[in-house]
Amino acid sequence: MSDPYGKTWWGRKWWRALETIGLNYPDQRIVKGRALAGHSAVSGMSIDPGSVSGTVADANGTFEAEIRIPVYDNTTWNAGMTALSLSPSCVAGLLAGRLPKRIDEVLSSAGMRLLPKKFAAEPHNIITTSCGCSDTREVCAHIMALALVSAARMDDDPWLVLLLRGGPTRDLAGRLRAARVATMDAAQSVV
Repeated sequence: MSDPYGKTWWGRKWWRALETIGLNYPDQRIVKGRALAGHSAVSGMSIDPGSVSGTVADANGTFEAEIRIPVYDNTTWNAGMTALSLSPSCVAGLLAGRLPKRIDEVLSSAGMRLLPKKFAAEPHNIITTSCGCSDTREVCAHIMALALVSAARMDDDPWLVLLLRGGPTRDLAGRLRAARVATMDAAQSVV
């Protein structure tokens, strides 16, 4: 049986990013979070720039939960799009509707990372959470359920990963082409 949460490398890396703030396998919060996610306990989930939020219900009540991650500004995204436009494998992957495995490596030249990396303390790598439950740890079962359900949604729509970081989600092909043309024009003006 395959895991319905994180079928893609980016979906899996998203929910596993909670390890960066103190959740390690095996942990009962993972088990309870999986049970909540599997029983449709997450409702009203929204993925927006910098935030994944939703309502999670269990035997103790209904709780508002949110996972926050910093977004990149337009200048940084423009540099990121330029870097991506210069990588044939990234362009091919993005145009095929998936996130290429090299995307973070390519974006690193612009000082970016789409998905947090464990033990990296960069300001744009920091995840914070909030939940109305009584568990005072940064990651509770409700946050875990929200992360799992959002990972499944990101599996189906990789552009949500870009959206979460404040990135472009419309006309990606046009943006990549424009970034590539601008780079070529800049190189020709130097010659």
